[in-house]
Amino acid sequence: MYQDFAGLYDRIYADKDYAAESAEIARLVRQSNPSAQSLLDVACGTGGHLVHLLDDFTCEGTDLNPAMLEMARQKLPKTPLHEADMTTLKLPRSFDAVVCMFSAVGHLKTVERLKSAVGQMAAHLAPGGVLLIEPWIDPADWIVGHVGVDTFEDDEVKVVRMTHAEPVDRGRLVMEWLIGTKAGVTRLRDEHEMGWFTRSEYESAFTDAGLSVHFERSELFTRGLYTGIAS
Repeated sequence: MYQDFAGLYDRIYADKDYAAESAEIARLVRQSNPSAQSLLDVACGTGGHLVHLLDDFTCEGTDLNPAMLEMARQKLPKTPLHEADMTTLKLPRSFDAVVCMFSAVGHLKTVERLKSAVGQMAAHLAPGGVLLIEPWIDPADWIVGHVGVDTFEDDEVKVVRMTHAEPVDRGRLVMEWLIGTKAGVTRLRDEHEMGWFTRSEYESAFTDAGLSVHFERSELFTRGLYTGIAS
């Protein structure tokens, strides 16, 4: 996923306010764990949140995609970044906070994999640690056939990405990309097998992992955030 598009990822999401989101993440972590000092960003992508979270925490990151991690390493040369699947995550230390943002859990696709991932993230929490997960789309908001459009342009490249919501199990996104440069226009196709989950499925994954759980939406996180606290 995004393997052939890592170089375009930051361009497509150039308007995403990583700084404001990171400030809110830090606030929520400190609200539950005022003395939190260390943070693990699971599915950190190109490091958009980590760049800002380093202002508040000693950070590490993980991602399954080596191309995305390479971009993150260019931004964060001194930050430990690990290639890892969140369902089998196993690092040699624990953290005061673990976060998984930007609806990355949607790629887990099944309830069983969601529970495995939440369990592994919870296992990396220090006592009193905080787990924050931003969910993918709510099932009630999934519209089969919906078409979305994102664009970006600068002096080097112009990008158009169209997404189409397909009626496959818990949702699949098909992405068609048009990338225009001086050399010409390239068309690429990217299929994302995704999985939306219900609120009860998220909450069960947290409680099965031994965490308390709280859900709330905000202006920044319109899909909401699940917050879990380790005992």
